Amino acid sequence: MDLRHLSVKPLLVAITMAVSAAAVADTETSAPPSEADVRWQTLSPVANLYLDNAPASEFMAQGDEEKSRWNNYAGALAYYLMATERDPYSSWAPYQAAAALAYLRVPDQADTYLQLADQRGFWQYITMEEDDELAEITESSAYNTLLTNAKLRYPQHAQDVGKAYIHLPKGTAPADGWPVLVWLAGYGTEGSDSKDLAEVLTADKAIFIGINGTEKLDDHRFRWARTDTESTQQAVQQALALAAKSAKLDKKRVALMGFSQGALHSAHLLAEHPDDYCGALIVSAGGMQTAMTAAAPKGKRVVLSYGEAEREGNQALDKKLASYFSKDNQFEQHTHKGGHFFDADWPAKFPKYVEQVLGL
Repeated sequence: MDLRHLSVKPLLVAITMAVSAAAVADTETSAPPSEADVRWQTLSPVANLYLDNAPASEFMAQGDEEKSRWNNYAGALAYYLMATERDPYSSWAPYQAAAALAYLRVPDQADTYLQLADQRGFWQYITMEEDDELAEITESSAYNTLLTNAKLRYPQHAQDVGKAYIHLPKGTAPADGWPVLVWLAGYGTEGSDSKDLAEVLTADKAIFIGINGTEKLDDHRFRWARTDTESTQQAVQQALALAAKSAKLDKKRVALMGFSQGALHSAHLLAEHPDDYCGALIVSAGGMQTAMTAAAPKGKRVVLSYGEAEREGNQALDKKLASYFSKDNQFEQHTHKGGHFFDADWPAKFPKYVEQVLGL
């Protein structure tokens, strides 16, 4: 059965147009909002996106919003189904539709959309393996076939894991070589997309290296391994070796900087490989490897920054890292009033933190 041209348009358009007509009829009067008004207000966004000929990406974004913000899986499903039709090549849209259907306990339809995702070349097996929305159908043939095929496709799509962006300063290198700041981005972001960050943080004072995570979640979305940090160490060392082909590096002044999961990995690398790094700028640490089993390093330059409005678990981790690094190191701790993000003044503050950890 060829599922690639499976159409959901007749069902959704019929629903939205019928509700639209009822709403228009009611709103022509001055009466209080009717049930039709309320129901149309709920359904109108999907109809309006359809009528505006919006791309699949906008349907997907709205579906994600319905699910994450409102826990509205049925509403999210409508958007995912429309995205599935709008982009006949997208494998992510039918996959998300399948996950919503599985969560809503409609297993047969969920299997149908998993098969469609497979036909369209779905490869994001890391996400699929950890997706608890699919818990009800993990024993199905469609689920296991898709997972197997996604694992086979993954290497072709993940050739940019660990990819490094190297920003070389202008001018002549110092006698000992250029200091180096290595950027480990947060979960779900792209470390090599860091030109603007490099220009703000290091300018022409040091080499800046941004690195993609070692596991790929989707196009332009990466993460670091959840259960080990050695793959991160290997990626960093490979990036440094690549940079050394173009410029002289000061190996005594190589520092790490990370945000969220990248911050936690930065802390681990500094602790577990103290001979390789002089310090770290740890920004809003988060992640799973919270146990620091190695002995705390000594003589390092460490700056820790996090928000006072972050969730309790992240604050506890940051305070743990503060206790871990504060003894026998040049340690600074800075907080801001916000949450799990760079504070508004980071372009002014962070270059100073970088100078501290690199000893500039």
